[in-house]
Amino acid sequence: MDVRLPPPTRERPRSAPVAVVVGLVLLVAPLAAVGTQGLEFFDRLDAMMLALTGLVIAGWGGWQVGRPGPRLRRPTDVHLDGVGVTARGAALTWPDVALVEVRWWQIVPPYVEEAQHLPVLRFVARDDGDITTDAHLRPDDGLAHAFGITPAAAALTVVVGLDGLEPLEEVLGWLGEHRADVPVEVGAPPTF
Repeated sequence: MDVRLPPPTRERPRSAPVAVVVGLVLLVAPLAAVGTQGLEFFDRLDAMMLALTGLVIAGWGGWQVGRPGPRLRRPTDVHLDGVGVTARGAALTWPDVALVEVRWWQIVPPYVEEAQHLPVLRFVARDDGDITTDAHLRPDDGLAHAFGITPAAAALTVVVGLDGLEPLEEVLGWLGEHRADVPVEVGAPPTF
């Protein structure tokens, strides 16, 4: 079974580059008109207000384009079969899985834009040496450090967005049907 678990955050807005272009047009055109045309006082004032608006729009777009986005913004594909589990270039066979757990953690920036409680799916190995990884796997040392686990174990750890609860239920349902021998622990969402 293949399941795509959505990320907790989205890619940056697609409107950001458009905002830069529109903002620059709104900034440059009125300034050019003020510099080259013999405008009356109120016309110059209107042009300057339009240029200020363009500066704000271009500034927002430039900030959106230039800022580093949250780290958890790509979906994770999880493959479950009779042999084991594979996610993000790491694989673990079922006899080496000690536990599958879903716990709610408070995830904070820089992983998401704002701190929030999210479900975290972990395939816990009996020994992290049992996790096989692809040669091209770039482990997320930051995520490993945040959870206090090894980079290989972090590859089998998925922070799931709130719109990913249904696919997460599919994973748990598949485990219940096909791998009832693997212990599964599901924590309750926090109550405030």
